[in-house]
Amino acid sequence: MRAAPDRFDLSGKVAWVVGGTGLLGAAASRALAEHGATVVVAGRDLARAEESAEQLRGDDLAAEGREVDASDADSVSRAVTAITEAHGRLDICLNLAYASTGASFDEMTAEQWESGLRVTGTGAFLVAREAGRAMGQGGSIIQVSSMYGVVSPDPRAYPEGVGINPPDYGFAKAGVLQLVRYQAVQLAPLGIRVNAITPGPFPGPAAQAVDGFTERLAERVPLGRLGRPEEISGAVVFLASDASSFVTGSNLVVDGGWTAW
Repeated sequence: MRAAPDRFDLSGKVAWVVGGTGLLGAAASRALAEHGATVVVAGRDLARAEESAEQLRGDDLAAEGREVDASDADSVSRAVTAITEAHGRLDICLNLAYASTGASFDEMTAEQWESGLRVTGTGAFLVAREAGRAMGQGGSIIQVSSMYGVVSPDPRAYPEGVGINPPDYGFAKAGVLQLVRYQAVQLAPLGIRVNAITPGPFPGPAAQAVDGFTERLAERVPLGRLGRPEEISGAVVFLASDASSFVTGSNLVVDGGWTAW
């Protein structure tokens, strides 16, 4: 019997993962590297980026760490230039960068609102635009949105003393989805695909440490549990690879059914 083609093979590809040191970013970076890509793990903290890359190299995977501030146009441009000079190409861009002050709707100042949008919204724009310019002909840009870019946080899921997901975060993540649609149309003539992944509840260590919080979140999920970081990997590899060669301008929701209610 003839062997089935490996539609998810990323050998020879260079992947830039902005926000690659976080919970989902680390899992996504590993998945891209495991499927053959050379992964550039990028973040504002160079030491953390290099540490994450070293962990991948320890498993005989191709990775390097680089610094980037997604909210700063010059930093983003320098990062892309460094990648293309080092590797001669950029094939995949995955952006997970975000920031929020965590202030409540009633107490948030205009300055706090704008600071969150600067990283999550403007950062998505800067990263995607520079990546598209560097790719030339063909490539895959993947933005990471959020369930709170699709639906509102449910106050009942938050125990007393735990702040509800802040409004600037959801506002910016909803904008990311429109940016994906816009850029997908603009870059389609170049063969560059632009898509989004919308994760559901994947709480980090700090959130998991809050008594009763994860249980409340899990009750809100049709599958009855929270997401595991590695469960974002399949979506990332699919959208990065030729398996999704006719997919652009789309949003792949990985939320256990959270937004299906």
